[in-house]
Amino acid sequence: MAWRQFEVQTCITLSLLGHAIAGQSQPSIMQFRQHEEAQHNRPTDKPEVNASPRSSLVISGHKDPGIEIWFDLSYGTTIKQCNTQSVANRMLGAPDVPQAVIDSIQVPAGQTEFSVRFFLDRYLPGGCNWQPMGLGHAEFEPALSQGPTVSTGVVSIRPNGKRSTELAWVCQRAKTFYSSGGQSWLKCHTKQRVSNEQATISTKGGVVDVEFTLETGAGSPANDESN
Repeated sequence: MAWRQFEVQTCITLSLLGHAIAGQSQPSIMQFRQHEEAQHNRPTDKPEVNASPRSSLVISGHKDPGIEIWFDLSYGTTIKQCNTQSVANRMLGAPDVPQAVIDSIQVPAGQTEFSVRFFLDRYLPGGCNWQPMGLGHAEFEPALSQGPTVSTGVVSIRPNGKRSTELAWVCQRAKTFYSSGGQSWLKCHTKQRVSNEQATISTKGGVVDVEFTLETGAGSPANDESN
């Protein structure tokens, strides 16, 4: 999927309130990748895979069968000396930022009940102290579009987080100024306001119960032209 700047994980709470982590005036369709590394990462700081991970994060729940969901878990460096930046961005004056990798899992259309698992300790800390940072999600209807256009937050990962939480989203079809033919995009927002505590899971692992429902109809905000 299109790379998201690492610092967007600090906006987890805003994204849960219905604000997109990243947005563009013209939607760009994301590409699914099981593993992705930030362009500014240094090869010498590449995280080592943990041969015996134990801290699991399970995401289970229910979704509309027409929706495909991509869950992604981001990991980042937490030592200041490991912050870096790409050559192109540094020439533009961008500051150094933590290095990051993202692992992703697909939940295909056709499924209603599902359960997927990430390991929060998939990577050894190493010299840059790699740590899990946040869980995101992106969804779309394969029958109506080629892929999602944005990934937003589910939970952040912190030492003082909860061991379980429940979250629910309502998704609506929306056409934008750039839509063509019968193509439409999904706009999803949480059913209720989400607190920081509710949106934070422990680094020791936990369970996130989620629900994604699809609303349609002439009276729904799906007819809104904004993205």
